[in-house]
Amino acid sequence: MSKVSFFLKVISVCILVFTWIFTVLNFGNLPETIPVHYDFAGNPDGFGSKHTLWLLNGLMTAMFLFLFYVSKKPDFPLLNIPQNLKDDPATADLVVAVLMIFAMSLLGNISYESMLNALGKTSGIGTTTNYLLGVIFIFIIGMLMYSWRLSQKKGSEEQSPFEH
Repeated sequence: MSKVSFFLKVISVCILVFTWIFTVLNFGNLPETIPVHYDFAGNPDGFGSKHTLWLLNGLMTAMFLFLFYVSKKPDFPLLNIPQNLKDDPATADLVVAVLMIFAMSLLGNISYESMLNALGKTSGIGTTTNYLLGVIFIFIIGMLMYSWRLSQKKGSEEQSPFEH
């Protein structure tokens, strides 16, 4: 699992770096006011300064660094995953790496599409954001089901053969 976790972290770094580079290259061409919030249909419904993109990229970077740190410390109190997943450091690292790539993909996509909207290349946020949110939801449900199965398996192993 450590190779998969490493690969996911490398992809997360690539997404983060791409977002920073894309922002730097396009920042001068952006109008002063850009879309910063979208309704459920993906249409911009809130606008703000183009400097908001630096805040979003800074948030992405801080989140990446935090999740990278947490992936090395499965007992970190802010890592809110089931304890039986934390008990196996390789599993905890994989879960955090998956959450990291989801977070980088989601925030990177929002930053990217906000810039495309501001540059007049698109008229709203695409369906990619909705798909990412759906996949994140499915992953969380899957993680909880896996944790439940582990606890059931552990519970049946702890029973004595004479307790039936």
